[in-house]
Amino acid sequence: YSYVQFVFKMKIAIFLLAIVGLTAAEEKAQVFADRSLSSAAVEAIENLRDEMPCGFPALGIPPLAPLKIPHKEINLDTEALQVQGVVDNFRLNGLNDFDIDEMKINAITSKVNFRFIFRNVNVDTQYDLRVLLKKAGFTINLVGNGPAKFAVKNIDVKGVLKYSLGVLSGKLKLKTLNIRTQIGEVESDIEGILGEGGINEKMNDALAEIVELAVNENEDAIADTIESIAVPMVNEALADITLAELISSAGGGGDGEEKEKCIPPSD
Repeated sequence: YSYVQFVFKMKIAIFLLAIVGLTAAEEKAQVFADRSLSSAAVEAIENLRDEMPCGFPALGIPPLAPLKIPHKEINLDTEALQVQGVVDNFRLNGLNDFDIDEMKINAITSKVNFRFIFRNVNVDTQYDLRVLLKKAGFTINLVGNGPAKFAVKNIDVKGVLKYSLGVLSGKLKLKTLNIRTQIGEVESDIEGILGEGGINEKMNDALAEIVELAVNENEDAIADTIESIAVPMVNEALADITLAELISSAGGGGDGEEKEKCIPPSD
């Protein structure tokens, strides 16, 4: 559950950067008059993708490709689920391994249609967790520890966003965000679930199937959840930053400035 939440937050960060790219493209449209606004936006987002291994310190975003967390304590307690324990040497890969399949901008209506294909978003880590599944009248207690690998492949993310840009303030605001998500394949290789051997293998197969069905058969619920979380989160991040500051923070550079090449931090 915490992994799904974490991936979700990182994708929100990517969409925030995408919005920066879109607004940067609008500013550059006059310079590249012979190119469409959508093409300029694609180039801006691809430049942002190239910067993901270095992160965006001015926006408070760490390196995202890969994203590493040495140690994280997990303490989650909801009506349906309780998770306690630790995750060590967490490494999230593939957030920059995506293609822009569609990008259409209507500057008049401030509307953007987009589609991203993430090839392989995967995580590897060491875990020691106790998971309590709460059901009506009884509970299921799962204890596991060991190395874990989990991958989601061919993630198809498409949708429509509407934004506004203050003429005087120069500040961007996300108005609506409708995202539809489908995944192609899930691979789970988590050791230590209910022991080893055949039982552990069956548990991994079941987990992979559950995740795939949960995403592909709940598009509406996922879309509503993303919008309810992402819109206020993005707008809060954008509240005190002007468009010019966003472009500069994201590595867009200024007039005549040559963009510095990202040199990822060493392992």
